[in-house]
Amino acid sequence: MTFRQSLPMAVTMLTLACGLAALEAARTGAWDASLRLILLAAIADGVDGPLARWLGATSAMGEQLDSLADMVAFGIAPAFLFSAYYDRVPDAVRFGGALVFVLAGAYRLARYHAQPTDGAFCGLPITVAGPLLTATVAGPFGAGAREAGAVGIGLAALMACHHPFPPFAQPRRWLLPAIAAASLPVALWPRGETLAVVVALTFGLYVVWGLVGRVVNDDVPRIDGEVREVVGPRP
Repeated sequence: MTFRQSLPMAVTMLTLACGLAALEAARTGAWDASLRLILLAAIADGVDGPLARWLGATSAMGEQLDSLADMVAFGIAPAFLFSAYYDRVPDAVRFGGALVFVLAGAYRLARYHAQPTDGAFCGLPITVAGPLLTATVAGPFGAGAREAGAVGIGLAALMACHHPFPPFAQPRRWLLPAIAAASLPVALWPRGETLAVVVALTFGLYVVWGLVGRVVNDDVPRIDGEVREVVGPRP
């Protein structure tokens, strides 16, 4: 491994570390800290890929490590937060909801590598589903176990489905100003509750656009051709 390759990999490790720390925070009932750590993991996850491409340091190992970090930070940590937060709910309900979310996230990540597609994402990315579930549980929305469970099951279904979602590198023109405007409260009033609202608005807009964008605009990215199974790592 070269020094150039180690820089983006270190950022990926930060994603993994934040996910593990979020698990510990949820275990001790520090809900706000768990929320912040998962959102920090989302920021780190958004940096490592562009950094690797900018440095010309992309690698098959880095790609696999990124998926492992995503599984912990955006699959296991939000599911554990859900289970720990609603500790008075029957164990079967808590574990069942968490398990469905984790299984769908694992399936989504495995399909991403085994059946790569050109164009749009096949299914909702786990990097969107995880922060959305986290914001629902630990945010200021007052979601009960039933509502949060419904959100988790819905996000799991979107991850497992084959519906195309637009790549992050090709956002709609109107979405960027919306994200900038939604980020302003974070800079002025950096509270965990505000972060949850911003995340819900930002990623919620992304999910809505992915679901209905093609109906109102034909140039929303599509999944080009049939998915193809590959043998060995992708370049």
